[in-house]
Amino acid sequence: MKSPKCDVELEDAVLNDIIPVKYCPKSEGFWISAKNYEAWLANLPLWYAPEEILPYYNQFENFVPSLFDSKAGFCPECGSYLSRSKINIKQPFYIECCMSCRGIWFDNGEEWQILEDLGLHTRVYDIFSSQWQAKVRQHQQEMINRETVIDKLGEEIAEYIFQLADLLENNPQADCAATYMLRRFENKRKKLNGEFSTNQSE
Repeated sequence: MKSPKCDVELEDAVLNDIIPVKYCPKSEGFWISAKNYEAWLANLPLWYAPEEILPYYNQFENFVPSLFDSKAGFCPECGSYLSRSKINIKQPFYIECCMSCRGIWFDNGEEWQILEDLGLHTRVYDIFSSQWQAKVRQHQQEMINRETVIDKLGEEIAEYIFQLADLLENNPQADCAATYMLRRFENKRKKLNGEFSTNQSE
């Protein structure tokens, strides 16, 4: 069995002293067969359910993707083209999965560690679903929106805004508060424009 990223025979190894994998000594990547991954999942304690951490696009700033990360590969088991899914941390990287035999390729052990830290190592198959990708984009947009508010208003005022939003989020009359604020600012704008027009005519 050869590495998907280079013409090197994969060697037997064990991930975290638990999961049998096939390791590439050249790229330092490793292959987890569907059989071994699913067996590991089945043997996890019933209480073990790591919490997924989102959004995370600005985390792991010191991570450097593998040089092989940009290269697509073929499944070392069945030869099918490997599907790629991006993990959007500060320095994004891809993990790869065979949609035929469901084996998984990581370009190095640090990628697996990041998935552990994010609570995603038990949900690798979910990462390749459109629903998961949509959820990631939504969370990341929310974080971008928060950073925009902080940038425009400053941290102190922004924190009041976030607290108010959290307070009103599940209130059925939340739109009343939003309407009040919009009308107040609109009236203020109209007043200022009126004063400006008067000054111009003088």
